Amino acid sequence: MSDFTINKSAFPMQLARLADTRNIAECRDVFFRLMQVTDIDEEHIQKALTIFDDVRALYEGKYEGYKACDTEYHDFRHVIDVTLASLRITDSLMLNGEKFNKNNVFLVGIAAVFHDTGYIPEIDDPVANGAVYTSTHVRRSMVFAEKYMSERGYSVDDIEKTKQMILITDLSVKIKEVTFIDAETERFAKILASADLIGQMADRIYLEKLLFLYREFEIGQIPYASEADLLNKTIGFCKIMDNRLEHDLDGVNKHLLLHFKKRYDIDEDLYRKGMDSNLKYLTKILEEHPGHHREFLRRDKIVGKL
Repeated sequence: MSDFTINKSAFPMQLARLADTRNIAECRDVFFRLMQVTDIDEEHIQKALTIFDDVRALYEGKYEGYKACDTEYHDFRHVIDVTLASLRITDSLMLNGEKFNKNNVFLVGIAAVFHDTGYIPEIDDPVANGAVYTSTHVRRSMVFAEKYMSERGYSVDDIEKTKQMILITDLSVKIKEVTFIDAETERFAKILASADLIGQMADRIYLEKLLFLYREFEIGQIPYASEADLLNKTIGFCKIMDNRLEHDLDGVNKHLLLHFKKRYDIDEDLYRKGMDSNLKYLTKILEEHPGHHREFLRRDKIVGKL
């Protein structure tokens, strides 16, 4: 018997069948249920849901002192992808026998919600787009998390752990040079960093959203010659990130099959499936239709928004 009810008659089975990120209320409910199955107590679940709602308001331009999110790759749908992936990885490790402090499980959930808040400009920031902060958004996210948590009475220890979990989502940070508070904080930091990668690379609209990422990189002065250049380099990026997942991040995602089997009675890792499918299709487009990628990236009508 699975813990989550889904419609298995809908094929192909993919992550979007479990939580459609276009439906925030549905995803909030999945977030709630994932916290339940990872044994977070009711008080902390309610705190996490409040943070989810507040950060959603931030992205929608309804949070005092801040503009709305205008980075269309790093949007609230991405936040949801990473948050759910963080708790799914955590659940899979628990199903594999690991024991965690429940407060740290709560912290990785909220760290995921906070992890890209640094893209959101404050009201008086003299910037045309939050993508200006591409190179500094992780540190800015840590600052936002600290301010938010301090104002609400969270302990210094909880704040520092949350910041460290966010820190290594920055690909430029050398993990071996980080002095973590303790071994479990390091474990959860690697869980979040892994979720940040697989959450986006397995997304059903990952390839389409790369066109938005190209625009963010232009604004953030990350050099790519063209959309096609970014897409071509994405193939190598995905392979490098697979190596990062396995080695730098200790392969914390490798037991996800246990989560999908136990919670959904699905006998496959849908993150790996999504990542492999995206990479295969991207390779096909670039090899067979060079220069015409937009014609073959049709999901969610993203090309029409460019």
